[in-house]
Amino acid sequence: MVLGRCRHRCGFSALSLVVIVAIILFLLALLIPAVARVRQAAERTQSVNNLKQLSIAMHACNDVYRKLPPIAGKFGAAKVASTLHFHLLPFVEQDNLYKQGLGDYTKACGVSLPVFLDQNDKSAPGHQYQGFATTNYAGNWMVFKEGEANIPQTFLDGTSNTMVFAERYQVCGEHPCAWGYAALYYWAPMFAYYSHAKFQNNPSQAECDPARPQSIGSDRIQIALGDGSVRSIAHAISPRTWWFACDPADGNALGDDFND
Repeated sequence: MVLGRCRHRCGFSALSLVVIVAIILFLLALLIPAVARVRQAAERTQSVNNLKQLSIAMHACNDVYRKLPPIAGKFGAAKVASTLHFHLLPFVEQDNLYKQGLGDYTKACGVSLPVFLDQNDKSAPGHQYQGFATTNYAGNWMVFKEGEANIPQTFLDGTSNTMVFAERYQVCGEHPCAWGYAALYYWAPMFAYYSHAKFQNNPSQAECDPARPQSIGSDRIQIALGDGSVRSIAHAISPRTWWFACDPADGNALGDDFND
């Protein structure tokens, strides 16, 4: 009888079980946002690496062809107008896709590539828009233009003072940033062509301007410089400093707000 009473008293009560479940749920509530933040930080780190890889690819391409590829146009082995991103494919470990595109450009421009994407951007489900694969990294028109100059001729202000790539939404309003769209239009992966204005800070789709870059998930935008480095630029940057950083040969010194 004594042992029986001990076993009864030592068991879990319904109240104890409820308390334990509540503690577990509380801990999960704390853990899930922390895991999400870690994942987001990892994706942002990957995006920084992507931008760096594209900037380095630009240098490798220049070393081979002695000039920079165009935003949109013929270049190298491409016999039809192609994009900056297509011309850089061999230099981002996508040589097979490049060769497929040389034979049939439509076989390349619809392929989504992780090196062209920031996974934090949810504006294009499946990273596609009307058959075109989208990208988060737009090329600076003021640098690449029609691809007629090499790096020394282009970066008169220095590679460390000029942006070469900046973030853009994959889809902005009704306009994609399509890495295979080979014409000078809002759909092309470029900025500083239609607008001199600085980047937008997390705009809604209704407010998104496809002529400008957009920050993704924060009030800072990730940009790649001509020297291969990647920098996070605050939205407080002045329009004047932003444009000085876009123009590779204006002779103007960047403002202190470029380093904030």
